[in-house]
Amino acid sequence: MSSSTRYLGTLAISTLSILCVVALFNWLVDPYGIVRVISVEGFNRIKSQAGQRAEMYKRNGAERTRPHALILGNSRAEIGFDPKSPAWPASTRPVFNLALPGGGINAALDELSQVLTYTQPKLIVVGLDFLDFRIDPAAPADSPPADVDRLRSWRERLSALLSIDALADSIATIKAQRDPYPSSLDVDGFNPMRDYVGIARREGYSSMFRQRDHENAKSYVLGPKTIYRADHLPTSEFRAVERMIEIAHGAGAQLRFVLYPVHAHTLVLFRQAGLWPAFEAWKRELALRVDGAPPGTDVELWDFSGFSPFAVEDVPPPGDTKREMRWYWEAGHFKSSLGDVVLASLLGSPAVQPRLGRRLSARDLEEHLQSQRLELAEYERTHAREVADLAALVEAARLTPRLVGNRK
Repeated sequence: MSSSTRYLGTLAISTLSILCVVALFNWLVDPYGIVRVISVEGFNRIKSQAGQRAEMYKRNGAERTRPHALILGNSRAEIGFDPKSPAWPASTRPVFNLALPGGGINAALDELSQVLTYTQPKLIVVGLDFLDFRIDPAAPADSPPADVDRLRSWRERLSALLSIDALADSIATIKAQRDPYPSSLDVDGFNPMRDYVGIARREGYSSMFRQRDHENAKSYVLGPKTIYRADHLPTSEFRAVERMIEIAHGAGAQLRFVLYPVHAHTLVLFRQAGLWPAFEAWKRELALRVDGAPPGTDVELWDFSGFSPFAVEDVPPPGDTKREMRWYWEAGHFKSSLGDVVLASLLGSPAVQPRLGRRLSARDLEEHLQSQRLELAEYERTHAREVADLAALVEAARLTPRLVGNRK
């Protein structure tokens, strides 16, 4: 045997050995919760890197759990609705949170379709975000759905065992066990936001609100202002709502659509950025579709987005790192404490008080919208300083395109 052949053989054996060691290490640490062979306190129990592959983590978790109740939506639902909440009736347990950050109603529909291949949930709670339904009327028509990649799941699993990224995430997972405020996902898909606890205690809630308000002002001012296409038809996301209603009807499941409880700052920015008419139109379109559900469909639309006592929670002043807010992390994301109130109202649970929200239907929607306009005006009258601060952020956002243009 020549020296070059021996060298290549040794290299191949060494490479294979390294891959086996990496795979075994990733398999034991299991940073994405795929195999769950061991769960050891101080070693791998906290899945700090699960959010890096949240879709894979949650799909595996949901298939393992085979939930009776399912939570769908985006990061607001992932953070706000705890499957362990006392508001869930016993008949709906186990509950799994399959909400995906950045995922809109189409992503939620895809996840629901996947779940129905292995279980039949009795209750489906879907968080709906107005911002996901906006559209630029000049945008091209909807593109056809992409072909299903049937090998994707297997590639993801191999990557979770053999890739350098997975190895780095395994090491980060071990390190995170000693972090007092690690990011993580629970086994039921819920995000407890431990990392936000650390940020709030270091920087204060005022800083977190300010950053979110700044980001929102820019997004709202520069983003689309309508839910209607150039042909005056509503955006395709409403078809996903209709499809969910059809699926729930066929499966005999209860379907509850939830309009998230955002902080008053977000609602004021809607008005200042010119989004309020589209915000109301969105509710009208949703109510029409829910009211038009096939007879016998157990579907309800609930609005928690108004100026409730929860939504007007005072933000601690700048520099205050001691006071903790009870209901919100920042203007866009509510805590599970408020999620418990939402769920109790939605599900009629006596376990959590007080109640919140209103069930919507097309016949009394206009009265409800008028009431919210009056609440908006009252809030702006009684919180003039906060409203002025938000207006300054909106004005700065409006200047951004002109400033960029001036630099060219």
